[in-house]
This record gives sequence, C-alpha cells and structure tokens, in this order.
Amino acid sequence: MTMTETPRIAQTPAQAVVFLETLAGIVEKSPVTYSTTAAADLAAHLRGMADAVTTDAHVNPAELATTRQYAALDWQNETIAVLFAAEHRTTLHAH
Repeated sequence: MTMTETPRIAQTPAQAVVFLETLAGIVEKSPVTYSTTAAADLAAHLRGMADAVTTDAHVNPAELATTRQYAALDWQNETIAVLFAAEHRTTLHAH
C-alpha cells in the first residue's frame, strides 16, 4: 500500500446484512429518540432491508452464518452505539 492509498476492508453483501440486523437490534434496545412502537417499526424496516439484500444479492447462507458469528463476537458494536448516546453513558458500567 502506498501513502496515497486509502485502506479499505472489502464489504460483502453478508456484511451489509449483518450490519442492518445489528442496527435493528440496537434500535429496538434503545428507543431513546423514538417511541417503543416507532423503534419496533424502524427495526422491522431495517430487517426487511436485510432480507432484501439477502435475496437480491443471493447471499451464501454459510457466509452469512459465519459473518453473524463474527459480528456476535464484536463487542464494540453496541458499546460504541451506547457511547454515542449521552443518555446511556451513565449506565455503561452498570452491566
């Protein structure tokens, strides 16, 4: 890699699906901006988007399962989301 190249991680449709699923889970668990009903609606919409990507991109089920397993190990997903929400910072260490 040269000094002018931007480092990038290759994105796959499976990663997009898992990102949308993770985002849906965060939205459901933390309806700070939305009502509980609106958070559930948004989460359902995000899951619908994940289903559409899975279908349209013909995501390999084995690759998707492996990507989900790695995402489950990625403790940063929810922690970083919590850090961005000032309302949750006081509860970060309560777990």
